[in-house]
Formats: sequence, structure tokens, C-alpha cells
Amino acid sequence: VSCVWSVYFFSSSKMPACAKCKFDYDMPVDAYNKACEIRTCSFKRPHMRAFWFATIGFFMAFVGWFAMAPIMKTIKAEIGVTKSQVYNSNILAVSATILARIIVGPACDKFGARRPMAALLIVCSAPLIGAAFIQDEVGLYITRTLIGFVGATFVPCQFWTTSMFTGSIVGQANAMAGGWGNLGGGVTQATSPGFFEMFKAMGMSTDLAWRASLFIPAVVWIIIGLLMLKFADDCPEGHWRNRKIKPQTDAMGNQQGGGPKRVLLNYVVWILVIIYACCFGVELYVNNTMSSYLQDQFNLEQTTAGLIAACFGLMNLFARAIGGWMSDKAATRHYLRGRFWVCMVCVAGCGGMLIIYSFIRVLWLAIVVLIIFSCFVQASEGATYGIVPFVDTQYTGIVSGLVGAGGNLGAVCWGFVHKAFGENDREDTAYLIVGCTCAGAAALMLLIRLHGASTIPFFGNNGEQVEKALSQSAAQKHAEDMGMGGVGTGGEMMMQDDYPVIDLYEAGYAASPAMYEMPPQVLGTYPTPTTTPQYSPMNAFQPAYTAAYTAAPYSVAYTEPAPAPYVPYVAPYTVGGVMY
Repeated sequence: VSCVWSVYFFSSSKMPACAKCKFDYDMPVDAYNKACEIRTCSFKRPHMRAFWFATIGFFMAFVGWFAMAPIMKTIKAEIGVTKSQVYNSNILAVSATILARIIVGPACDKFGARRPMAALLIVCSAPLIGAAFIQDEVGLYITRTLIGFVGATFVPCQFWTTSMFTGSIVGQANAMAGGWGNLGGGVTQATSPGFFEMFKAMGMSTDLAWRASLFIPAVVWIIIGLLMLKFADDCPEGHWRNRKIKPQTDAMGNQQGGGPKRVLLNYVVWILVIIYACCFGVELYVNNTMSSYLQDQFNLEQTTAGLIAACFGLMNLFARAIGGWMSDKAATRHYLRGRFWVCMVCVAGCGGMLIIYSFIRVLWLAIVVLIIFSCFVQASEGATYGIVPFVDTQYTGIVSGLVGAGGNLGAVCWGFVHKAFGENDREDTAYLIVGCTCAGAAALMLLIRLHGASTIPFFGNNGEQVEKALSQSAAQKHAEDMGMGGVGTGGEMMMQDDYPVIDLYEAGYAASPAMYEMPPQVLGTYPTPTTTPQYSPMNAFQPAYTAAYTAAPYSVAYTEPAPAPYVPYVAPYTVGGVMY
């Protein structure tokens, strides 16, 4: 009750309206106030603070979500459950997240990412604390199922960074936040046994020590959730209701229609669901099973096996970000098609390395292959979410939620495979089957056709127009804020729909010459000013001209290479739903 009340209190606290919430952006932003840079050393509002809250919140969610897995052998002995019941609890721990992610996606579209993420952390701390009091397999099943809901924090994590960063770097931002968040799955492999040993060294019994170790992540969840609600922002404008992009048309100008049904009928979404099941689903599966596998296969102690298993998750420190970076880098030359190929190659590598790992019986070689395998897994995740923001910009939350749920669906499927073979001490065969499935599923990327862009040449374009529509540069922002569309080549000022201003001016002049100061023929050069120019939303003086005018206001017109035309002031009017 206290947790729910805290969520309501902080989320209902008033935030400044858009007119009062004017941030001093410390980095270049695009036309929608999305950051064009990622400054990891900054914690300034709104962009980088949201980035770090999304990252830290997701990181701690993983730490608590898998806190029981590394010490499961101790828990199994203390409460008297069987190996089969442990496998069942592993499946339940990831299956609950499927439903949660599907629900949280639309919630992010409606409320933004901040409140859903904070609510998940605070509310799910209750079953994590409750896990410290379980006595049998029923308690194990219930608590691990309820704790699994916190895995849905991945959706607001990715939604939040998508809301804060422009299209040209959104792949890197998503990958960094998601990767460093997934890092928690590796950290908990080392910290959970560490806390257990610490409490034992303090004089606690084995039974009491493992229970006490679960309180630490639960308390941190509550603290982070409350701080997130109080000190973070939903979007660059502050509160979600003040966001600049409204759900009337998407970033590519497509009219709204179909709603969530349109997302569900998009076959590209379901291909990405399968692809994510073969990378993030594998990560969850390995987080649940690797420590026990190392103990059984190589006869290692619980703490040692946990440290080695931590190597798998620790690759998130850079590998997922590399996947997003490669996706963005490939898009600079090959656009969407480049993103498709990066994702396909990474997923194929993920499956191939797991196949190799299943045959290894030498510990040092197993560690090396485990690290390489982990790099492919995390890079696949980053590359997948380098594509997600381009699928449907009106319903990014729904797409993100469905694809994220696919990861958990994959983890459930791999968990059943592992249970079928693990009960007969054939875990290596389970890894082999999962690896072959993932390697084969990578070929599904060849079937993708998104906004006319295809993976295979000659079956579609390369997605250049889509990339450019979602990757607006900071240089366009001023012109768009002034009622213009952006700066075209050769200094020509263009409308938002790529109609030249001069064409619109000519049409207006023909209709009502008295409203205009000069005929269209003189628009190609700057007029010699006789009085100080009247600045207005339709004046588009370039900085060089303004500086020259200040130095010599009554001289002849100043020019520079490819100058923008002088556009006199006219009364505001509306074209295509946009006021000029």
C-alpha cells in the first residue's frame, strides 16, 4: 500500500507547463528538441538525466530480477525443492514479463516512460522482499513470477531514450541504455553470491544469509523509483502532455489510422519479435542457467561459477552499444538496408558461437568462447533496437513492447528446451539446439520490407527517405521554428514539405499584390536596406548578413556563397496544416 501511494503522490505532483519548462539545452537538438549528441559525462536535464535514469533503473531491475539465480543451489537445498521445480521457476521468472511488456508499451505511449518505469520498480520491490520469506516451491513459483514483471522496465527504458534522442543516434542511445542496463544481469551473478558470503561472514546462518541478500536490490528499487519520479522528465519539454510531437502524423508524414491493429498486422514486427527471441531471449536463458551449468559441467564452487557467468553479462558494458553504433554507422551509407544486414549478421554469429560453446569441455576455452558469444548476443540486441524506432513512429511504445516481449517469449521456449534435456544432465544438448535455432532464424531478416526498404537489393529501395525523415539535423531546427522547413542545397530556403518559399510567395503575390513589399523577381538578391529590418517569423536573415548589416547598416546588399533569399514579412497563413 505504501509503495502504491508513493507512486501516486509523486506522479501526480505538478510539473511546469511547456511555457514555463524552458530548459537550457546544453547540446544540439533537432526540430523536436531531441538531442543530436550523447554526452555520457553529463547528468543535465532533460536529455542526459533521462538517459541515466533509464539506464540505472533498467540496470537495477536486472540485478534484482536475477538475484536468486546465482544462489539457487543454496536456495534449493534450504527450502527442499527439486531440480525440475527450479527449472519451472526459471521459466515463470521470464514468462510473466511477456504480458507486462505488452501492457507497458501502450502505457508509455499514453503517459511517457518515466511513470511506468518508476511504478514497476517500486511495486515489484514487494515480491522481491517477499521472496526472502518463502518456505516451499509454491512460494518460489509465486514470488519469481511476480518479480518477473520488473523485466518490463526494458520497454520504458528504450521508449525514454527514443523520446530524447534524434533518429541519427537513436540506435546508439537505445543500445547504450539497454546494454548498460542488461549489464545488471552479469553484475548480479557476482554480487548476489557476494552478499550471501558477506552475511555469512557476519555470523548469519546459510538460510538467513541468502534471505538477507534479497533485501538489498529491493531497497535500491524503491529509492531509484522515487528519485526518478521527482527529478526526471518524460520528454525534452518536461511533462509528457507538453511533448512537441503529437500523435496526428508520424515523422514520415503518414496519417494516423489503424491504431494498435496496424502494428499487429505488420509482419515486420513479428520478424523482429522472433529475432529478439534469438538474442535477448538467449541472454535471459543464459542468465538463468549458466552458473548451474558451470557448476555441473566443470565442478566449480558456487562463487567461482558466478564470477565466470558474470563475464557473459558484463559484455553489455560495450557490446550492445557497439551493435547500435554499427547499425547507425551502416545507415549512414546504406540506410535502412544497412541496419537490416548488421542485425542479421549479429544474430547468425550469436547462434554460431552458442553451437561452438556446447561442444567445449576445457574451462579456459569455454570462458573465451562465452565472452565472444556474449558480444554477438548483446550486439544483436542493439542492432534490433536500431531498427525498432523506424517501424511505426506513431506507436513506438507498442512496437517496442511487442519486440521486447518476444525476448521473454524466447526465454520461455529455451527454458522448456533446457528443462527437457537438463533433467537428464544433457544441458550441452539444450545449448546446441538453441544455437542452431538462432542461426537459422537470422535468415528471416532477408524477408523484411519496411517502408519500401528491403534487405535484398532489387527487391526494394535502401530506405534513404525514411532515414532522412527521422534523422533531422540540428541545423534545420531554427528554420523550422521560424516557420520554414529547413535549409536546402545552395542556400535555398525550403518549406517543411519541400516546396520552395519563392514559389509560395509568387502565388501569394499573384493573388494579392498589395500585401507584399516587392514583386517576386527581386527575391533572388538582398535589397539595399534603407531602414533597420523588421524581424519577424518570415524573416530568414543569415548570420553573416546580420553581422555585416550591424557593421554597415546603410551600404549595399551583402552576399555570401549560395545565399538564402530575402523573404519579406507577410501575415501568418496555413498550408497543409502548418502555420507560416
